Amino acid sequence: MSVFFIRLILATLIYNMAACSNVRETTDDDPLRPDAGPSADARFPFDALPPFDAPLADASLDRDQDGHAADTDCNDEDPSVWQNLTYGFRDADGDGHFVASPGTICSGAGLPTGYSTELGDPDCDDADPAAFATVIGFVDEDGDGFGLGQGITFCNAGALPVGFAAISGDCAPEDPARWGDLAYSFRDADGDGAAVAADGVVCSGDQLPPGYFMSPPENRPLDCDDTNPAVSIALTVFADVDHDSFGAGPGQLACTDGSPPPGFAAVDTDCDDDDMTVWVSLVYTAVDRDGDEVTAPESGARCTAGTLLPPYFAVSNGNDCDDSDPAISIALTLFADGDLDGFGAGLGQLACTNGSPPAGFSTDGTDCDDEDATLWALLSYTAIDNDGDGITVPASGQLCTGGTLPPPFLAAANGTDCDDDDPTLTHLAVLYLDQDGDGVGTPPHQVVCIGNALPVGLARGGYDENDSDPAVIETEDLDELLELLLLD
Repeated sequence: MSVFFIRLILATLIYNMAACSNVRETTDDDPLRPDAGPSADARFPFDALPPFDAPLADASLDRDQDGHAADTDCNDEDPSVWQNLTYGFRDADGDGHFVASPGTICSGAGLPTGYSTELGDPDCDDADPAAFATVIGFVDEDGDGFGLGQGITFCNAGALPVGFAAISGDCAPEDPARWGDLAYSFRDADGDGAAVAADGVVCSGDQLPPGYFMSPPENRPLDCDDTNPAVSIALTVFADVDHDSFGAGPGQLACTDGSPPPGFAAVDTDCDDDDMTVWVSLVYTAVDRDGDEVTAPESGARCTAGTLLPPYFAVSNGNDCDDSDPAISIALTLFADGDLDGFGAGLGQLACTNGSPPAGFSTDGTDCDDEDATLWALLSYTAIDNDGDGITVPASGQLCTGGTLPPPFLAAANGTDCDDDDPTLTHLAVLYLDQDGDGVGTPPHQVVCIGNALPVGLARGGYDENDSDPAVIETEDLDELLELLLLD
């Protein structure tokens, strides 16, 4: 074996001895780190070898076949690492929480588990994997979840030990039902269910304790005396001297149980506080002093027991013209009835009666002849019929009667009688002389008062061409027109 190969083998052995086959953590002052300074060359004592003509080793040698040459590989025996990476935080106990601990480590493409350049979740104890979270607790003696006193710091898995709470400020550290101050606006100190306005705070649990409220109790007025449970309702009361439950005089405020105290009433309507049988004043508008059930107008007020008693009434019943005599009550205007036919005449006079006029008087003053009992009504007529044929002539006037117009007087006209002295003649007609008796005459015409039949020798038509010959008659057109004009 030549000297060259012997030197090569020795150099390789020395190099392998210097290189650590296991990856380990290094620090800045570690003499074994590749970048630790001149002292690092002590691992490679090539200068101690005797010189030789060829290089002892190839600088690009990659023994672990990781693609990184030995002169740059921080561990050429381990293909999983090849470069020194800087880290700032360390998780030594493997609990996933880190502490600040800067350094470098021979690594692969990235930092190995347990090393990081970012803090992540902080660790309060990196030597104990069961302790990593810092919690502050306050002593909680009563176990209500609220503590008191100075906070104590614990490093554990995140839960406070028994007897400690995360919240401080327990206002009752020995009472588990109370722990915080709650505000209130109303207080019931005497426990009668009625409160007074009072702002403050009280040590409580989730809700205000009994006797404390944010709003007054429903359907209860504010307490007028919160030191006495027997009274709570303020009343304005009035002195009740006769003890009939109705007072009088000025009102005064009293704190009560809801009822006025003895000797007082809640109302002041007593109109006579010395007489317990009456207490309310009622207004009347009518009186009936004679007891005939017909009242007379009168107004005033009476002190009563709640009801008006006779002779006083709230509503009138009639209008008694003499309330001192029960036999008479109705005022009538009367007229003297001289002939006693029930109809009077003359000036009316007012009299108080029993509802009927006394003898010799009437409530009707229309008698047109008070000396004749058969006549009393003055009636108007517009026509007369002297001959009684039912056909009237115009006439107007008035007639004192017994209630009905006697003949020949009529209230309404019926036709126009042309002769009111002869019942056989009733109306006017235009007639012509008819000498030949053929029913048609000749002019001139004449107006004649007739009845139901035509007089002999006269006819309604005047168009006979030959009034000597009953066989000859002319047209009637002109004569009929003339007759119509004359009758109009």
